[in-house]
Amino acid sequence: MEEHAILSERLEDQLKAVEWAKMEQKRLLKERGERLSKELMKKMTPFILKQ
Repeated sequence: MEEHAILSERLEDQLKAVEWAKMEQKRLLKERGERLSKELMKKMTPFILKQ
């Protein structure tokens, strides 16, 4: 179940908060993907080079 907190009664402020959250989620997912990709390459490169 999701919880919602009202930070402001103003619709404009709520919309800004939603946009910020979406951008933050994209940034975090991008960083996580890049980190996982680097780790995978680090582990797989020696295996690939042996072939």
